[in-house]
Amino acid sequence: MIPESLRETIDAFGDLIEGTEEFEIIQTTLVSRSKGKLRLSDGSMLWFREVWAKGEMVAYSYYWLRSDDTVIIGWDNAPHHEEIGTFPHHKQIADRIEDSQETDLKSVLLYIRDFFG
Repeated sequence: MIPESLRETIDAFGDLIEGTEEFEIIQTTLVSRSKGKLRLSDGSMLWFREVWAKGEMVAYSYYWLRSDDTVIIGWDNAPHHEEIGTFPHHKQIADRIEDSQETDLKSVLLYIRDFFG
């Protein structure tokens, strides 16, 4: 079952998201983990993973892939690019690492929607 807040985000992007696949939700008393993939209207996919603890997202990754599984853009907060102004938040476009303001599923989906214009 998809948590209500995640369902609301997905429903808000009905023009962009054609379907959901491979969802997995693991909840304990301390941590909640969600992962899955969203099939987008152009045939690409958005893989996502979020880890929440005490009501706060502590880790995330979002990977936007073409239909042939090549990465278009990847976003995450793994602490391995200290040179980035938004450390640990960053995105990788091709072989470039850039600052990222997109730090949750909604902001990533807004970015993708804006990309399509």
